Formats: sequence, C-alpha cells, structure tokens
Amino acid sequence: MLDDMDRRIVQTLTRDGRTPYTALARDLGVSETTVRQRVARLQESGALRIVALCNPLTLGHQSVRLMIRVRDLTPRAVAKSLSGMPMINHVALCAGSQDIFLDGTCRDQAQLVQLLDDIRMLPGVSRVQVLLLLELFKDYSWSGLASAVGQGVSEDPSA
Repeated sequence: MLDDMDRRIVQTLTRDGRTPYTALARDLGVSETTVRQRVARLQESGALRIVALCNPLTLGHQSVRLMIRVRDLTPRAVAKSLSGMPMINHVALCAGSQDIFLDGTCRDQAQLVQLLDDIRMLPGVSRVQVLLLLELFKDYSWSGLASAVGQGVSEDPSA
C-alpha cells in the first residue's frame, strides 16, 4: 500500500517524470535521500515505472484495444503468449464476457493486420473483438491515478 508521501511522489512524477529529487524533497519537506529511497522502493516493488509517453495517434500510428475470448487453454496461458508481442503495450485478464484485454500500437494499418493475424493464430484464442481508436481525449497514463476511485488517494484533489 502507498502512504500519503508515496502518493505525492507518484503524483508529481506522473505530471513530470524528470522532476529532480531535490525539488520533490523540498515540496514534501523531507530529505533528498528519503525521496530517492522511496522512489527506488516503489520501482523495485513494481508500483512505479518512470517512462516517456507519447500519443501514438499524433504520430500517425494505429492505436487499438482488443478483447480476447479464450477456448481450450487458460486465459493466463494465452495472456503470457500475448505479452511477448512487441506491438502489445498492455495485457490484462478480465472478468465478464471477455477473458483478456489488450492495448496495442502499430505503425500503420499493414502492421495492425499482421498483429491481428498473429493473435488469431495463437493457440487458445477463439475470438478477437477490435476497437480502433480514432481520437484520444484522456489516457490514465498521462494524468496518473490522482482522481481514480479505489486508489486510496485523499479526498483533497490538491494533495
């Protein structure tokens, strides 16, 4: 679980992952060493990963969401196979009418067709539902989880 200081560190780094630890320490009223140790702990635990993000649509790429239905194999086994595909950004097991959720980015339509062919040929995949993104208005990875319900975030949005 993240405490309030961890959440504030994550919120700041979500806005700008290049924020210097000295600035974070000053804003939080703690030492730079404390910030450095907490960021390291968050990264080691898998709770935080600092990356550069871009909007694939502005680069002319195809951004796609896929819902996969599995048959004859476990969803977990199929998800592990899908995780190795370079065009797939996110793989998650789902509850409901679909078994797996995928988020992918392809450089063009030809690569998208190839990705769909590769997925459909995987053992265990019985159905693929495709959602092609046309315009992106909000992406959790850009704004962080500051206002997400269930994240244990304080009720004060300025915190």
